[in-house]
Amino acid sequence: MFKISEFSKISQVSVKTLRYYDQLNILKPDHTDKYTGYRYYTADQMFQLNRILAYKELGFSLDQIRQMIGEQIPLEQIRGMFRLKQNEIQSSLDKEQARLTQIKERLYFIENEGENPHSHDVILKEVEPQLVLSYRRKSSLRQIPGLFQQLDAQLGNSVHSSSPQIVLWHGCDGNENDIDLEVARPLALEIRSHPPFTVKRLPEVPMMATLIHICRTTSPCTASTELALWIERNGYRIKEDEPRREFCLPHEKSSDPESHVAEVQIAVVKA
Repeated sequence: MFKISEFSKISQVSVKTLRYYDQLNILKPDHTDKYTGYRYYTADQMFQLNRILAYKELGFSLDQIRQMIGEQIPLEQIRGMFRLKQNEIQSSLDKEQARLTQIKERLYFIENEGENPHSHDVILKEVEPQLVLSYRRKSSLRQIPGLFQQLDAQLGNSVHSSSPQIVLWHGCDGNENDIDLEVARPLALEIRSHPPFTVKRLPEVPMMATLIHICRTTSPCTASTELALWIERNGYRIKEDEPRREFCLPHEKSSDPESHVAEVQIAVVKA
């Protein structure tokens, strides 16, 4: 048998760590002298200690290691713990890979700034549910301001100048005068509405790719195309049956009354 100091030298694990493992019931000494309190270990306990160190290297917590080593749990449950750890590490790798891709793209744009001066930052975020008053119809881009005028007339004093204009793009069959779109304003509380206006709640979206740009809602812009390209390049795909959203605020530094600072939002899932 080995004293704790001897076992520490052989295993190259500190005495402090061995004592801590003893306290946590992860690795108990084979024998503790009841008079002196000295801890003694056997050579066979090297195998158990090495397993503990191996599990730590894999990223398991000490509490998880205690369950796998010290308790008589079924083999299938141990397999399940390893599968969970595998999924956790894979998710972390995916996030780091996505971050690495963004860094490479940003570095490329920095090094080739003259070739791409209008690049935008794309952010992935979770979007919470939003209560709105909306007005949906098939229309054209140039009619959007008029749709908001009708919507704001319905809201009356409930609408604030700082409240964003929301445009939901449901689809287009190829005719620019026949775009299926929906204009909306956020609501703090439920209000009574009458057709064609609807009080509804925009659903929560767990993962939304977003891009902020300056645009005119009455004119086509490239922001959505740029965002779609980013989604494809970075291993995501657009979520079906979820309209593209655009949140618009007046661009105060512009002399153009139709100029907006807008955030394009496209719901995505991992490809």
